[in-house]
This record gives sequence, C-alpha cells and structure tokens, in this order.
Amino acid sequence: MTDHLDKKISDFFDRLGNRPLPGPFSSDDERAETKQRLLGAILTKAAPDAKVRRIGKPWRAIAAAAAVLVLLGLGAAYLWRIHPQQQPLLVTRISTGIREQKKIMLPDSSVVILNANSSVSFNSDFNKTDRIVTLQQGEAFFTVQNDAARPFRVKADSITTTVLGTSFNMMKYAYTPMVKILVKTGKVSVSSNKNELCRLQPAEQVSVNTVSGQFKTSHAEGLSGDEWTTGRIIIREEPLSVILERLEMLYGVEFDTHAVPDESLRTITFNASMPLQDVLNIVEKISQVRFSKKDHQTKIHVHVK
Repeated sequence: MTDHLDKKISDFFDRLGNRPLPGPFSSDDERAETKQRLLGAILTKAAPDAKVRRIGKPWRAIAAAAAVLVLLGLGAAYLWRIHPQQQPLLVTRISTGIREQKKIMLPDSSVVILNANSSVSFNSDFNKTDRIVTLQQGEAFFTVQNDAARPFRVKADSITTTVLGTSFNMMKYAYTPMVKILVKTGKVSVSSNKNELCRLQPAEQVSVNTVSGQFKTSHAEGLSGDEWTTGRIIIREEPLSVILERLEMLYGVEFDTHAVPDESLRTITFNASMPLQDVLNIVEKISQVRFSKKDHQTKIHVHVK
C-alpha cells in the first residue's frame, strides 16, 4: 500500500513540477527539494504502523489520510493560483457613421482618428503582450507611441502593418480588394500573410491587392495622409471606382456603375463639407462619366458621356 501511495503522490508532484516557475520557488532545485520534503512528511504520516494494527486504533490511519488530503489540496490550490483559468478576451469595436469622425486614445496612449463609415477593433489584452488593432473597414490615421518591446500592428484582411513609433494613414476599401498605406513620420513594414512586401518611409505609400498580394509603391510628394482629419480631401491618380467608393464612404450614397470605364483620374481636391453634387460636378469635368439620381434617393446612376 505504501508503494502505491508513494507512486500516486510522486506522480502528483511530477505534474506540479512540469508547470512554469512563477511562484514561491526560485529554482528547479528548490522545487525538487520542497517536493522531497513534502513527500517524506506525507509518507511518514501515512506509513503502516505495526503497533497501530495490533492495538487497533483506526484514528491514526484516518489522520494520516487527512494529512495527505490536506497537503494535496494545498498543492492543487497553489497550482490553481499560478495557473488560473484563461479568461475570454473581450473585443472593443469602435465605428463611425456618415460624415462622422472619432478620435480614440488606446490603452498605450497611441491615438487613432477614424474617418466616416469606418471601424477598428482591439482585444482586451492590448498592450499586455502585444499591440494589435484591426481596421475592419474604412480609413484611419494612427499616431503610435514608441515601444520597442511591443511593436504596434494594424491588420486589414491579410495585410499587416508593423511600426514602433510613427504616424501613418491606412485605408481599407469595402468593394475593391485593396489596402492603401501612406506614411507621415517614422518607418513601417508592410506584410501580406507574414511575408514582408516593403518598408516605407515618410511620404511613401503602397497599394496592396488583398486577394492577389500584388502591390505598388510610390512617392506621395506633398501628402501626409492626414489631410482628411481637417476636412481636406485629396485623391491623386486613383481609378474612378476607388474615387466613387471613397465618396460612398464619406457621403453615405451608392453608385450604380454598370459598364463604366475604370479610368485613372488626376488629382481631385475638395472639402468634406462640400455638398455631394458639387463634388460630382468636379468628377464630371475631369472624367468621361456623368451622374443622375432620382429625388430623395441615395442611389446615384453613373453613365458614360
């Protein structure tokens, strides 16, 4: 019986010893010595006593068993304390509506400014082991606090942007499979499915197709990426489809673009407070399309001139 009990207790402490080291033990040697002392004390209490068997006093055996249970219980309590049950992560999601912007202070004091019809999310463990924000949709400008031990990452579909301390703009389009990043200060690394695509410095930008992984870098002379935070919208050398999607995000409308050429247009600059019709007039002047809509409807038809 003693051998059987010895094995059970030893197995228990072996399982306990396989746990990581945080707790009262400063080393594996100290843990092993503690195990041997506890094991010896338990077995001393639990060992069969010839005199006990002869005079027939069962209370000593009961007391020995109780001592075993108490010590095992203390071991289990210690095990629970150093390895509590994993708490489920909570997700914080912040969104904006039509013509709405929000300024968000993250737990690490980094700042995110959300453009209209945009959304970001982050988990409750943000800034504990890492710093990860997901751009669900739309556009956001990030000003990141430097922390070399925990790089700041922004995910958008398969694209991950990694920075230390910097500021940059990120746009995730809803219908076009594209993510666009423009750096204002510092440096960023842009990856697709963990494969680094490029590194950007101030006034450099990249457009990445999230489906094919193809990307194109360019120098955005004169742009900082945060112009829209003050109401000034600058769209430079973008396909018509991308421009219309940007207008959908800002104004909350829908364009019907059947059989419309997706030509790239030169720079368009306007203020976000301008009426939509004024902006459409600008687009008509520099493109091969015209717009029409019925009264009190949000759907706008696009026609070739």
